[in-house]
Parts: sequence; structure tokens; C-alpha cells
Amino acid sequence: MPAGAMASSSGSEAGQAVPTWAAMDETARREYWASLALRHCRGLGARSRARLLHAFGSAYQALQARQRWAEGGLNKRQAAEMSTGSWRVTAREEWDQARCLDAGILLWTDAHYPRQLRELPDAPVLLYCRGDISLLQAPAFAIVGSRRATSQGLAVAAYMARCLAACGITVVSGMAQGIDSVAHEAALARVGRSIGILGTGIDQIYPRSGEPLFRAMAEQGLLLSEFPPGAPPLAEHFPIRNRIISGLALGVLVVEAASRSGSLITARLALEQNRDVYAVPGPALDSHCLGCQELVRQGARPVFSAEDVLRDLAAQLQPFGISEASLPEAEKALTLPVRAGEDTNPGQAAAPSEKNRGVGSAVPPIPVEIPCVEAEALVPPDRKERLLHCLRGQGPMQADALAVALDMPIHELNALLIGLEMLGRVKRLPGARYEAPA
Repeated sequence: MPAGAMASSSGSEAGQAVPTWAAMDETARREYWASLALRHCRGLGARSRARLLHAFGSAYQALQARQRWAEGGLNKRQAAEMSTGSWRVTAREEWDQARCLDAGILLWTDAHYPRQLRELPDAPVLLYCRGDISLLQAPAFAIVGSRRATSQGLAVAAYMARCLAACGITVVSGMAQGIDSVAHEAALARVGRSIGILGTGIDQIYPRSGEPLFRAMAEQGLLLSEFPPGAPPLAEHFPIRNRIISGLALGVLVVEAASRSGSLITARLALEQNRDVYAVPGPALDSHCLGCQELVRQGARPVFSAEDVLRDLAAQLQPFGISEASLPEAEKALTLPVRAGEDTNPGQAAAPSEKNRGVGSAVPPIPVEIPCVEAEALVPPDRKERLLHCLRGQGPMQADALAVALDMPIHELNALLIGLEMLGRVKRLPGARYEAPA
């Protein structure tokens, strides 16, 4: 393990915090280094890493027992790759970046690591965080939707987030423009507050115009990222982080989604994680709502008010003392300011009014600068044909096995699979296997 001098602790002033690299003791640093080894080992995907963590109890123990990785369901090639030490260069780069990072490092073995996330078959081996880590112990609900939302969609997102947060529920979303950012803004003004899952490194503010929301979330809520410090806003990062959004939540509400929206990936992941999925149906034949309407046809619960969610999750919220009665009368009286002809330009999300953004919120609306994740951008033609040929020849395969067969870094393969899934060229099956329909 690389050596490094101890330094003073830093973290969130509000609520609880996890240690930065500088504040870690030697045991934590040893586990962090082992976590980086697993993350940077070629051929180890999120599911393989999670299997090792569950099999051996920690990243450090897994690293020490790599000759026994077959007990965790891995193969000899993966163990051999770890033994080569080829991962050390990139792992050391991340280690050095973390030494100067003003952010907590939440390890899989940490007591603050949320139970519901640890149970996922592809749980992140570590998370970087800024803000109040105690929010991870509160009941959470995810609100996601279009980046290019209509004014009606923004109003619905703000209303739902404000109502649920007023009851003490933490709102989780992805910090993107449109539905995500409005949900964060509305929730921050309430007792439940908000958790934002980044598609960049924890030290990256993207877009720069989103800095007020980023700062507000770090001070009043919580920001999480599984990506290394300095990681840029690559298109493939945003779909990948969606499993954390759904994994933290009791349920996921989709507010406005086109037929091939990335929000539908979050909904699909939620179903695989045994989470409840909800959708705002929206007007018939409205292209902004076709994805939500398809979700309802597939069994998602239609939502018309915050009470719908509170009633449906009553049994799960009861241990926290939250029920439909927790919703303040003032919030129940709110009506959605939706009027005909208010749809925004598809390339520009309307800024929510003060009424819709939550009482006391000082966070300005975020201009449209985060690019939409277009499926075609994730699918290089040469790699697409290799992958499809492999699936058609071998039949359904898990991502880790595909990465080995194609000799492709797992993060690049995940991006490729997501793009092909959005295009309908591959289908995800139970057990996180993929097939290429004829």
C-alpha cells in the first residue's frame, strides 16, 4: 500500500460525515487501497467485485485470498489478472487524487454504507461523498425524468419532491437538468432534504452554471459519486449511476420520459432491485410522456398526487413514523400551475417559479448544459458488431463474461450495452444477462 502522511480531518459541518483520505486510519487506508485494486483490475465488473466482497467480507480480505476467488464465483483468468499487478498504475493515480480531495470516502465495509445498497448484486465498492451522510439512513424516494422537461413536468416534480420531503422522506435524483434539478431544489427546502448521485467525479461541478445547486447539496444535503476524482461527464457515466439512484430508494417515480429516455433504465433497474416503480401518465399522445405511459402499461403504479405514494409505501414508511397524515395541510392544498400552451422548447427546460421551487430555496434554476445521453453516442460501430456477434454465437451472457470474451474494459462494455439496450439491439434478461434478439 502506498505510504502517506496523516493530516487533519475535514468533512460536513452538518450531520454526520465519513473521513477524507487524510483522516483515515491505517486500517481504512488499507481497505481503500484494496478497493481501488478491485476497481481497476481489468475484467472485474461491479457484479464480480460485489461477489468478492460478499464472499470474503472486505476488499482487503478478497485481495489476500485471490487464489480462492472461485469460491466467489470468479474464474482463474480474473484472479490471474489481479496477480499481474497491471491495475497498480491507475489505482495509484486515483489514490494520489484522493489524498488531496476534500470529500469523504465511504467504503463497502463502513458502518455508514447503506444496507439497501450493500445488498445489491452490483453494489459499488466505494463511494465518494460530500454532505450529511446521516441522510443515507433515512427513508428515500427517487424522482427522475426528462432533462428537456415541459413546464407541467417541472411543476409535478417540484410538487412531489416538496410534499415527500415535508414528510421526512429524502428525495434522491441524479443532479441532471430538468426534472432532477427541480426535485433536488424543492426537497432541500424541507426536512427530508435530498441526495444527489453524480455522473462525474465528486470534485467536478458540471455544468459550471450548476455550481449553486452543487454547493447547496453539499451543505444541506448529500452528494455521492462512485467515479474517481476528476472523472469528466462522459455520456456513459449517467446511465451507469442510475442503479445507485434506484438502489437507495424505496421506490422510483418517473416524471415525463420519452419512449427511449434514460429514465426508463432507472425504472428497469428499480424493478430488478425489487423496488416499486411509479409513473405520472401525463396527457395521452404527448411525446414527452410516452415512456411513462409504457411503464404504466407494464405495471408501474400511476401517480396523481403525493398521497398516492404515501399510501402505497405505508408499510415501509411506518417504522420511520411517516404516513399520509405526515403531509402538512399546507402542502395538500397545493395545486399544479399547469396551463395549456406552457410547454417549453424541447432544447430548453423552463425555470421553475419561486412557488414551485420550495419556500426559502436560494438555489437558482440550472440552465440547459448537460447533454442528453444519446444512445448512438454510446455505440461505436466496430465494437457493436463484435458484441452482437459474440452474443449471437454464445447465447445470453453476463457483462463480466462478455468483457473477458471481448477483451474489453468493463466500463466501456457497460456503456456499449446501455446504448444497444436503448436502441433495442440487445435485451437485458433476469440475472443481469444480455442477449441479442434475432
